[in-house]
Amino acid sequence: MFSQIEIKETLYSSLKALGLTNHEIELYTTSLSLGPVSISQLAKQLNINRPNIYKIISELENHGLAKFSERKKHNRTFMVESPTLVRELLAKKRESLSEQDVKLYSALPDLLTLYRQGELPTSVKIFEGKDQFLKIFFEVLDESKNEIIYCGSVQDLISGFIGWAQEEKWIAQRLKKQIFMKALIFGGSDAEKLKLDDAKQKRETRYIKNMQNFPTSFHLYANKIIIWQPKTPLALLIEDEYIVTMFRSIFQVLWEQNK
Repeated sequence: MFSQIEIKETLYSSLKALGLTNHEIELYTTSLSLGPVSISQLAKQLNINRPNIYKIISELENHGLAKFSERKKHNRTFMVESPTLVRELLAKKRESLSEQDVKLYSALPDLLTLYRQGELPTSVKIFEGKDQFLKIFFEVLDESKNEIIYCGSVQDLISGFIGWAQEEKWIAQRLKKQIFMKALIFGGSDAEKLKLDDAKQKRETRYIKNMQNFPTSFHLYANKIIIWQPKTPLALLIEDEYIVTMFRSIFQVLWEQNK
């Protein structure tokens, strides 16, 4: 059983989630226990003058949570709708938000291409541990649109840490989203396996030459760069259009040099 305090807090949170103001919530909860009541009685109970009571009632009516009796105007009483309707309205709002979330998720890559950081501070986040590492690894696909750039060691990233099962799952999701990939990588068995499937996996792979091998790597996508350090493991996510532009420029030079 809920206590009276818990019941009131639950109702307050639900009404707040529907966008009601504190005055509207107070009127609703007071009227709920009073039942059908005249405006004068309600004004006296809440210590609010009649004009303001009518304004608050009007807002409650807009939310679909208030109604007047069908009597003649001067004899009408006011009452609020049942809490059952509050639950129904919350369910509709959740459904609407869920639909909007799906639309926003689909539009996110396009929105990020429009985003200009300007004077906003650089965002730097560090993700540690395998769970966090894999989470951000797959989030690369959520925010990418037409192309993803990768540079570094696939041997250390795939065989050394995430495994081919996760890599193939990632590739499948990328292909489903029709995202092309440029990969500039060090040679090795994993690199050869990737390059062999370039044509059917919407990817162009080139080998890095004349450079000492290193275990780290990075992804460039949207307005972000993720630097992977699989030895610890950790991932460094940087959101800064100027840093991303610099890395893109460096990548492009290396890409041309390693045709």
